[in-house]
Amino acid sequence: MKLSTGNVITGKIMEIRKGAVTAIVYVTIAGDATLEASVTIAALESLGLYEGKVVNLMINPGDIIIGCD
Repeated sequence: MKLSTGNVITGKIMEIRKGAVTAIVYVTIAGDATLEASVTIAALESLGLYEGKVVNLMINPGDIIIGCD
């Protein structure tokens, strides 16, 4: 996977809270810190995200984007 940003952090999904249109994904990273990312339900399903999955967080100013294999 090639990206245009160098700000990539690997972590593990600890919790997913689904809403009607979006979901909040809580990801634990090194040092027991937790970051959260908002994704659409469609993105949640197309990426196959689930609790326990290892993901990459790409951080742009104002956004955290999830990527996975």
